[in-house]
Amino acid sequence: MLRYNTFGVVVTAEYFATIHTSDDLYALKETGATAEHALLIIGKGSNILFTEDFHGLVLHNRIEGIRMIEKTGDEVILETGSGVEWDSFVGYCVEHRYYGTENLSLIPGTAGAAAVQNIGAYGVEAADIILSVTGIDLHTGEKKSFTNKACRFGYRHSLFKTPALRSFFITSVRFRLSLQPRLNLSYPQLVRETEHVSHPDILDVREAVMRVRRSKLPDPEQTGNAGSFFKNPLVSKEKWETLLADYPDMPWHALPGDRFKIPAAWLIEQCGWKGKQTGPCATWHRQPLVIVNLGHATGKEILDFSRAIQKSVYERFAVFLEPEVLIL
Repeated sequence: MLRYNTFGVVVTAEYFATIHTSDDLYALKETGATAEHALLIIGKGSNILFTEDFHGLVLHNRIEGIRMIEKTGDEVILETGSGVEWDSFVGYCVEHRYYGTENLSLIPGTAGAAAVQNIGAYGVEAADIILSVTGIDLHTGEKKSFTNKACRFGYRHSLFKTPALRSFFITSVRFRLSLQPRLNLSYPQLVRETEHVSHPDILDVREAVMRVRRSKLPDPEQTGNAGSFFKNPLVSKEKWETLLADYPDMPWHALPGDRFKIPAAWLIEQCGWKGKQTGPCATWHRQPLVIVNLGHATGKEILDFSRAIQKSVYERFAVFLEPEVLIL
């Protein structure tokens, strides 16, 4: 399983199967394997922390393919196999001038995982462009499709992360993208990266996002990591007012419903964790939200390191950092 988790943790799976088509899933179900064993569906393994061997059946998603479903004067609907590498899909969209994915450039993972996690960056979330999600219930064999609304997308959340859908294997995702130039340059970092261009286009935005991400984040091919380890905490108005009174320079972002998002990276850095190392584990020196495996760290060592960060932040701010990664 070393090749199938970007943290580079050495673990094994009791059973392992690679899925290339829906027929592979139906054939596997007929053997009884999907009913007899605990199931884990993985793509690139970029959002998982294994703390022990997996005692069950791992299904590695390799369902490929991108096809056009519909094209009008203003928009296009694309359907992509859930195992398509996400950034390859973004590159395809940018090449064809399909607007909507460019701010999500260079995020690791697959198209299916993008729907499960509702990935987001620089003012855009997958939920903004997903039309529907289709897959197969591995216990019943039933094929189901979910509209965007039925997916119950939230901040780094979807219906597919709930226990009721743990046995649901996403086979394809449909995206509604614009054919008209609609660039989102609301983030100051993107404004700075494109200010030398008089009329930035979709390729300029993609390249700007990639430059920003590469300047801040480690390459998992070189340094084991799973990207952002924690979610940015959402706090009530009362809690926000208390924090702001004590820390007037604290960054924040207002959300509907009198909730406020506080950058987890800021909280972690304030507690002195930026670039801090304990054994083979550390926070990335340019982005403390990323925990890295500097050598041969075990999943348990990485988990203990993350819990030390949680404890430190909670003791100082009374804010709990919720892991974004799936911990197994």
